[in-house]
Amino acid sequence: MSTILRSIFSIFSGKAANLLISLAFTPILVRIISQEQYGLYVSVFAGFSIFALLARGGLFDATRKIIAENVTEQKTASEIVSVSLVISVGYGIVAISAAAIAMLVGVVPSRYVSFVWILLLAVVFENIFSIVRGTFYGQQREHVAEILHVGRRVFYVVIGLTLAYLGYDLQGLFAAYSVSFVVVGVLGIAYVRKHFEFSIPSMGSIRVHGREVATFGGFQLIGGVSAAFLYKADILLVEYFRTSTATALYNSAIVPAEMIWFVPSVIQMAFLQHTANLWAEDNIEEINKQIKTGIKYSVLALTLFGVGLFALAEPFLQVYFGGNYVAAADTLQLLILGTFFFGVSRVIVPVFQATGWVRHTELMTAGALLLNVLLNVVLIPRYGIIGAGIGTTISYVMLFVGNVGIWFYSPFEVVSLRWTIPFVLAQGAFAVVFLAIVSITEISSLVSLLIFPPLGLVLFIGINVIFGYVSLDIIWHRISQF
Repeated sequence: MSTILRSIFSIFSGKAANLLISLAFTPILVRIISQEQYGLYVSVFAGFSIFALLARGGLFDATRKIIAENVTEQKTASEIVSVSLVISVGYGIVAISAAAIAMLVGVVPSRYVSFVWILLLAVVFENIFSIVRGTFYGQQREHVAEILHVGRRVFYVVIGLTLAYLGYDLQGLFAAYSVSFVVVGVLGIAYVRKHFEFSIPSMGSIRVHGREVATFGGFQLIGGVSAAFLYKADILLVEYFRTSTATALYNSAIVPAEMIWFVPSVIQMAFLQHTANLWAEDNIEEINKQIKTGIKYSVLALTLFGVGLFALAEPFLQVYFGGNYVAAADTLQLLILGTFFFGVSRVIVPVFQATGWVRHTELMTAGALLLNVLLNVVLIPRYGIIGAGIGTTISYVMLFVGNVGIWFYSPFEVVSLRWTIPFVLAQGAFAVVFLAIVSITEISSLVSLLIFPPLGLVLFIGINVIFGYVSLDIIWHRISQF
């Protein structure tokens, strides 16, 4: 099995496990806490996730890229790990200090302060864990990082739900989140020490590697924060202009819409370090093949999951979240349209980031963020969560258009229309047939979720086998390899 396939399979396995955990976690959570509490939970995490991303300083991407470029030099890789750990702890201390001052002077709204104090415990250890993950990703041993990541998630879900059920509500959930990072951070460092001889880095090592790590991380941070705001700005603005109940409704649309990114996000996570390695070897032809293959499988996955969820939006919300969340069905369908285009963008962006086009992609993401905020500020007060869905969808589409524009100017080959048009028509044929079948059939929500997904899978595979985009022989061959 090729290295890239091993990486994709490792990341796929980890993300699949985390997805299954999330699928079990959310419906239990919304039945333990009230809809208003769930909206507050969502808004606090939306804000904290952006803060935590700032605190990390883009070091996860910087570490995995730079280690991938020096993967054969054990001494250099060890120095990079040491320098990255020191920088991550420093960033964490600065971030905690800034947050503490912000709360003491009243910048943070009072209803969030008690929760933020609990979450601050996670910051330094979350930074350390990002270096641990980046280290193993850079070595193309992603399976180690994913095992730790899944273990942390299981710890958080089990302890958090238990504490919430016992009456500790959101405080219990946030405490479990922070403690999970303390545990996995300590375990991660212990495991890294078995593979790297690292210690407090010398000033010479910091001068040699610190600037490279911090600089690339800084550029990644610009795009990362813009992307995080792009994901979370609509949630925060719904909370600001509307209510926690509206935020809960909107998040019930966001959660399943983002699930259709599953395969593109796996490919995205694998591409950066592998592209960096190919770029260092000046192997542009292999990068072109990698992009085309990534686009193909991303669109296939986005079509399968996106069309299925679009057709079954209302039954899904009814069964998964409960009857109080069905009102978000129209918003969910809007967001699926946008997330389809955003999912495709996620495949090509890491290729640009690993090959010197990082400033261009970050600028494009920042532009999409500004458009998203502007549209949401205008639309949410008037149209509520539907307005948020419209604004976010438009910004996702424009981000896709912008990244395709970068692709045309980059040294990489753009997939031809001769290949693209028949491919898109095949996916369109599946969408039309499946949507027609669902629309003319009237059955209960639970029964529809039991019947239509397997029917859709068979229909999807059948159409793509006929058009030649899916090979049953290759599927069985890959399964046998795994």
